[in-house]
Amino acid sequence: MKKPISFPRFTAIIMIAGIIFTSCGCKKDTTTVSGDLQVVPREPAYAGCYPVVGTSQTKCWDSAGNIITPAMGEAFFGQDSQFDHITPVYTKSSDGLTVKDEVTGLTWQQTYEKPTSGGMYYWAETQTEVDNLNNQNYGGYNDWRVPTIKELYSLWNASVGWPYINTNYFDIIYTDEQDLSHAIFWSSDKYTGVLGNVSEGTAGAELAFGVNFGTGHIKSYSIAEGPRHFVRCVRGNLAYGVNLLQNNGDGTISDLATGLMWQQTDNGSGMDWEHALAYAQTQNTANYLGHNDWRLPNTKELQSLVDYTRSPYATNAANVGPAINALFSCTAILNDGGKADYPYYWTSTSAMSIANGTYPSAWYVAFGRAEDGNGEDLHGAGAVRFDKKTAGTGQGEERVLNYVRLVRTIK
Repeated sequence: MKKPISFPRFTAIIMIAGIIFTSCGCKKDTTTVSGDLQVVPREPAYAGCYPVVGTSQTKCWDSAGNIITPAMGEAFFGQDSQFDHITPVYTKSSDGLTVKDEVTGLTWQQTYEKPTSGGMYYWAETQTEVDNLNNQNYGGYNDWRVPTIKELYSLWNASVGWPYINTNYFDIIYTDEQDLSHAIFWSSDKYTGVLGNVSEGTAGAELAFGVNFGTGHIKSYSIAEGPRHFVRCVRGNLAYGVNLLQNNGDGTISDLATGLMWQQTDNGSGMDWEHALAYAQTQNTANYLGHNDWRLPNTKELQSLVDYTRSPYATNAANVGPAINALFSCTAILNDGGKADYPYYWTSTSAMSIANGTYPSAWYVAFGRAEDGNGEDLHGAGAVRFDKKTAGTGQGEERVLNYVRLVRTIK
């Protein structure tokens, strides 16, 4: 692996030939404690340290969930499966205890502690599992940790869905679909905001993010109230998930860690999924910002851009804003409750909304409040959820008119 670029041990903004580089990370020399959970500091980012593994989605669907094969210029062209993405490569250890992700450099527990043996935890209690693994030198290693939300989401796999993980390599233990819908795994990332009706002064419990490998969502969950959740520990590549952003000064931002270039602004208005896909085609025809290979990002590409230290409800005033680095701009909106907020953004990845169903929905990422109908924070800025692709077909909390931030691969 390429030798890391040397950075100071703090968030750095470095001016080089008039170009701004932003890297978040610090060198591993100590551990910090949040509650009772030891959080291992990240290494500095370097070019290529954060390869975004593809979703493994191989088909295209229309707004009714029918399989289609759209060509360029046709409706629904530009879906996840129509572009080349990094293929996951896993290697099981000879003892069957661990799985090495050859792309990310991360090594994972192949299985996890079963519920029947006390394997469900509140957030800080996950340190018990980490300590147990390290004390027994599990799989030959003693540097296990709870994964960050970006590390954990690297395992997300949409080749089928329900569960959203490759079960040829990783265990997901469940008895039925209802049980599977609660296959929630903790990350080490606490939510920088708070849940609930904060506009009326009744903030909810502290939260941390997790991935539901049953339904596919990223949401924030109470760290010490309500249901307990699982943990799958990880080790290796402490720079994974750390962005290295470069302001190109031409309306684009490059992430040298992922190899992706982004539209610095968004499209400025909400639209359904079909029109979000068409927007990319229109911009390519116009050679937008000097490029004609823009696309709607897939779910994992867009989630790679989330800054989980920021949110509209951040308890630290310096972190108040959309859940994205300040180099980017987000259109200010009023949400369903009439509150100042920031948009949801479409991805190109279709979603199976129920087990064994079709794909009439698509995934989006909340860069503002993941709100309820009153505009209050429901799941945390940075949540990943899905909507129906067409207005008028959704139910409940679904959001169909979302925004777009285009991406392209740096050549």
